[in-house]
Amino acid sequence: MQHLTFKKLIALSIAGFVAGILSSPSQAGMDKAAIDALYQKAKKEGTVVVWGPQKNTLSYISEHFNKDFPGIKVVTAASLRSGPKIIAEAKAKRYSLDTFIFPISSGMLPLYQRKLLAKGPWDIFGVPKEKQFLDGHVAGLNNLAYVIVYNTNNVKPNEVPNKWEDLLHPRWKGRLMGSPFLFPHLMSYFNLVWSDERTAAYTRGMINQQKILLARGPREGFLKSGERHLVVGDFTQLGKIYKDHGVPVKYKFMDLTPSPQFTSAVMANAPHPNAGRLLAGWLTTEKAVKLREGKYMFDLSPSSNSALAKEMRASGTTHILETAKNFKPRKVNLKKFKPIITGRKK
Repeated sequence: MQHLTFKKLIALSIAGFVAGILSSPSQAGMDKAAIDALYQKAKKEGTVVVWGPQKNTLSYISEHFNKDFPGIKVVTAASLRSGPKIIAEAKAKRYSLDTFIFPISSGMLPLYQRKLLAKGPWDIFGVPKEKQFLDGHVAGLNNLAYVIVYNTNNVKPNEVPNKWEDLLHPRWKGRLMGSPFLFPHLMSYFNLVWSDERTAAYTRGMINQQKILLARGPREGFLKSGERHLVVGDFTQLGKIYKDHGVPVKYKFMDLTPSPQFTSAVMANAPHPNAGRLLAGWLTTEKAVKLREGKYMFDLSPSSNSALAKEMRASGTTHILETAKNFKPRKVNLKKFKPIITGRKK
């Protein structure tokens, strides 16, 4: 009898805890009863598997999700090649993950087109319609912002450029670096605003004239050693991480700010579907928003009042937000300029 009473008290405590975390004014619009019912189903599954592009996009999840929803083991895996891996596994009828975090066009849209995503639990978590994309299959989380990141020991204040094309000045020859993954995507964004000729000239200038180093390894070490002085098309988040690691760097918004849209989704063939829905929904909550901001991941959408959104707007930059609509032209753009970057085309 005492054992039964104790179990009931534990159940009531957990239910009260869940109700408590969902009762703040910032969580208005949430269906607390529906979320608790989902949690009870998710607990029976016991595990949730979430993939994302990088460790820092996942690092806050395990500890804080379990504080809100104890009893569910969180398994994470990070890779920039997550999307192709998911597609390859689906072709082999293997389904490994429940929840996916990735930019909307480069990660989610190919999966949506192959019917590998389920509709999310966004309504019970109070996610507004403007934050739901791809017919309700993904929900917006945060954005990245392409900027320059430079070593303040090697770059004088009066040297810091205002426009991307200022980096073609002879003073920058041999001093620039970038990512072989990010730099082509940066060009695909530029080509949404610039003509083919202008974008091609810029790309060739960076590769052939400025001798930009596109290093596959971490860019932080090159900046720290002074081997290269400025990263073309890094993210504000990475700039802040470099600084935390003791590298004397600053970032700067340029005349154009391409901005990938990170989203969460539930997989259509999730091995733990209820846990996957619970985690995907939890990622949209105000608590998760604040946790991401602590990791330098901010919402930059037009309605956002985040610190980085205000800083970006104050800079006067033109914001190019990633959307499902500009995915196709960006994909075409990528094919135009990637061969120049890889040396397959002069």
